[in-house]
Amino acid sequence: LAEAGGCCPGASHNKFAYNEAGQVRIRAGLPIYECNSRCRCGADCPNRVVQRGIRYDLCIFRTANGRGWGVRTLQRIRKNSFVMEYVGEIITSEEAERRGQVYDRQGATYLFDLDYVEDVYTVDAAHYGNISHFVNHSCDPNLQVYNVFIENLDERLPRIALFATRPIRAGEELTFDYNMHVDPVDAESTRMDSNFGLAGGGLGGSPRARRRIECKCGAAACRKYLF
Repeated sequence: LAEAGGCCPGASHNKFAYNEAGQVRIRAGLPIYECNSRCRCGADCPNRVVQRGIRYDLCIFRTANGRGWGVRTLQRIRKNSFVMEYVGEIITSEEAERRGQVYDRQGATYLFDLDYVEDVYTVDAAHYGNISHFVNHSCDPNLQVYNVFIENLDERLPRIALFATRPIRAGEELTFDYNMHVDPVDAESTRMDSNFGLAGGGLGGSPRARRRIECKCGAAACRKYLF
């Protein structure tokens, strides 16, 4: 790994993903390589962001339009700031297919394919996770997914980080696009294969074959269907 002032930008070819305020400055689709235990920098290094965890006060609330639970921020969030990591149990895609069929019968699923370079592993947040488990979909989201590498550089196992796409007001609901696709030129096609907000809402089909689900995000540019 190349070094710059004791830090290791790594495979990002010496270009750091963050500015001095910890805001992401590279476009979605490019990987983020944070400093790790092999770097000489300290905990306050601006290239250590996702690894510090959630820094904002967030709360879970019950939505009023049938989308189940949601998450809102209690503080103003600056554009391009790290908000939360999508956390869960890492399983094989074959196991995800099996669990997906079970979850479909229960009316909910929480599967996120880690398909940054190949579709081998999936994150399942149904039983293990954090507040990201409750974040709803929007066709006009205020969060964007980035693939992050810290101690582990296996490209099949990125950490999934959510950054603010725009300034977010205190009290505003946090959302991201479950069908998010970014530039395939970067070998990046991360997408959400499940709907967090429809627990008990009759989600159908496996992660790779499900019936059309009506979208209730309310965005002006709503695509009308989640899948």
